[in-house]
Amino acid sequence: MRLLRLWLLQIRYAATRELMFRASFFVWVAVELAWFVIQLAFIGVIYHHVDEVAGWNRNQMIILVATNQLVIQLFTAFLMPGLTKLPELVRTGKLDFVLLKPAPPAFLVSTSHLEIGPLANGAIATVVLGGAIQGLGLHPSPPEMLAYLGLILAGLLVHYAVLMGLVSLTFWIIRAESVLLGYYTIFHIARIPREAATGWFRVVFTFALPLLLVANVPASTLIRGLAPLPIFLFLLSGLLVAVLATAFFVLGLRRYQSASS
Repeated sequence: MRLLRLWLLQIRYAATRELMFRASFFVWVAVELAWFVIQLAFIGVIYHHVDEVAGWNRNQMIILVATNQLVIQLFTAFLMPGLTKLPELVRTGKLDFVLLKPAPPAFLVSTSHLEIGPLANGAIATVVLGGAIQGLGLHPSPPEMLAYLGLILAGLLVHYAVLMGLVSLTFWIIRAESVLLGYYTIFHIARIPREAATGWFRVVFTFALPLLLVANVPASTLIRGLAPLPIFLFLLSGLLVAVLATAFFVLGLRRYQSASS
């Protein structure tokens, strides 16, 4: 509860900072909305020529892409801004001020910043998701909706773990900002139907980096109902990746030399 209150306070102050630059908010919303519209347009072009892709029809694919968009926008709003600041904190020595505070460093780094724009685009993704569900004539039961929301949180955990592991390289690499380009490249994997992936690609991004499960498992829960085995696999692999990423961050923290020492 103490960390929850602290997080809510940080959200309030971060929101205040963001609202001081309203033009940035509208630009962010416009850019992300344009990217989402392009994805939907691309789906429209593909399904103009085919009826299914790896067993997914048009509305099912929209549910998959909208679910991925929702996870990404929530992650971009609440966790990504703080994590991407870690290389700068380490390079400048400002991480000292984080370590002096009576709270877990990973928590403080992750929740120190907020971007409001992605929340608006997350709401748009939710509307598109609802339209696709109606287009399929689906009526998810309360347990399925609860499972869907829980799996969205699990997807956030996976993205958090992947980015945490990448930015933790800053304890060994002086200019780790370039490492973030790797994350921006691979997070789009989550919008690919898992059935379309084969070979080593499917194995790596299902078990080692479970990005193929981030949107596929929640979307499949809405479309096909509760499936215990994929849900268990997703939760287990997500938890394992999160534990490993946290351990890697703690290992890097032990190498950190403060600006005053």
